[in-house]
Amino acid sequence: MKGPNVCGYWECDRRIRRHHFLCGEHYEDLRDGLIDRCPKCGRYKDSTYDLCLDCYYGRRAAPWNPPATIAPPNRPHGLEHSDAWKKGDRGAGEFFVYVLKLDNGDFYVGHTRELRERLSEHKDQKVSSTAGRKPKLQYFEVLSTREAAELREAELKRVKDSNTRQIRRMIIAFHDLVREIQAG
Repeated sequence: MKGPNVCGYWECDRRIRRHHFLCGEHYEDLRDGLIDRCPKCGRYKDSTYDLCLDCYYGRRAAPWNPPATIAPPNRPHGLEHSDAWKKGDRGAGEFFVYVLKLDNGDFYVGHTRELRERLSEHKDQKVSSTAGRKPKLQYFEVLSTREAAELREAELKRVKDSNTRQIRRMIIAFHDLVREIQAG
């Protein structure tokens, strides 16, 4: 039986801090979608398996009662793609992944073939998720293919949801680079 101050991963015996439910390593695995809860005993296990090994082999495993409230995992960000883009993408040599800051401090991540056009749509409130929220461009990257832009967008959305400080650091470094180029 797992005590309240032991990691909730099925085979981990690391001590954890009060009000935590996983050790640092397994918490990162949860955030990355590599582990989830066993439906039988409630402990954490590799997400590729339906049950933890104890439950799978019928070994006796006492249910685990976490010492902290467990928030549901972040919804995974899939790739956003439309077959309608294919015609317009022919001959396009650059795609953009961008980060907007909204008036409430939240960030919005997207990708596009035409950055100026897309920013105009955001500012003209034609994008429902940013309408009325005063979006301002904070960061962008140029990529050579739509597929690369889709992958990078999904990656930045995961970072945005799990580590806002990392997004802020990227934005600060980007602004520093712009200032350096302008001064130089």
